[in-house]
Amino acid sequence: MIPATTKYLRTPGMAIVLLPAFLSLTTPAHADDPQGQRECASLRAAVLQLVGDWSKNMLFSSRDMDQNGWLDANVANSAFKDVQIAVMQFDYAYEAVTKVRNACHELAFRFGMDVGGYIEGVMATGTRPAKGVAGW
Repeated sequence: MIPATTKYLRTPGMAIVLLPAFLSLTTPAHADDPQGQRECASLRAAVLQLVGDWSKNMLFSSRDMDQNGWLDANVANSAFKDVQIAVMQFDYAYEAVTKVRNACHELAFRFGMDVGGYIEGVMATGTRPAKGVAGW
């Protein structure tokens, strides 16, 4: 059985390792191609799903069933709000980006790595940076 302190540390780190491989599975897209716009939307949905899963794990690490978890609840809630703000900023940037594969991939990759690293850092140290998620 995995101790409670390490159970949650493995999830974001492993996902960060798999993020580049996952994002590389799409085919080339062009701005005027409806398929390219759908692929950009799929990249957006995938990275938001991953970030949502990581955030959920972070929140659950502050409460373990009926007992208090190992991560301070105030830290987890504040970090969750930082991630929510980053998601809003990502959505704004997504609307502004040209819907071509390279631009969508770069934006999704940068967002996933920044937020994943932020969540992993919060869960590893038990503290959150005062600036929130860097770059967002």
